[in-house]
Amino acid sequence: MDNFYEKINEECGIRLPFSNEQDWEICAGDYKNTADYIDFYNRYSDDMDIWQKYLAVNLIIQGIEDLMEKNEDQNITNELWSETEKILIKDNHRHTIFSWSCVGQKLDDCWLITPKMRELL
Repeated sequence: MDNFYEKINEECGIRLPFSNEQDWEICAGDYKNTADYIDFYNRYSDDMDIWQKYLAVNLIIQGIEDLMEKNEDQNITNELWSETEKILIKDNHRHTIFSWSCVGQKLDDCWLITPKMRELL
């Protein structure tokens, strides 16, 4: 997809990355729009390259992490996780799963989503 950043900005309201910004996919999203990010991923995944898929899936995961942190409705979080799990497996996001799994670390020192990621390992 040639216009990934513009397209996700237009359809999901995610700000464009700053010049030389690192971790845009972690900082740019709003957890309240995580369902929109999942819809975007599912709609355009065939058009995205591997890097764009990486950015989009990490945007989704960070949204779920933020939902968990804010103690949002558990049913909504579980539904979003179920859809995300399908994406992670379907598109073989091994690196992302491994990264969020915090392998070798105690769960107390990890993200809230880490136990779910460890289940996928």
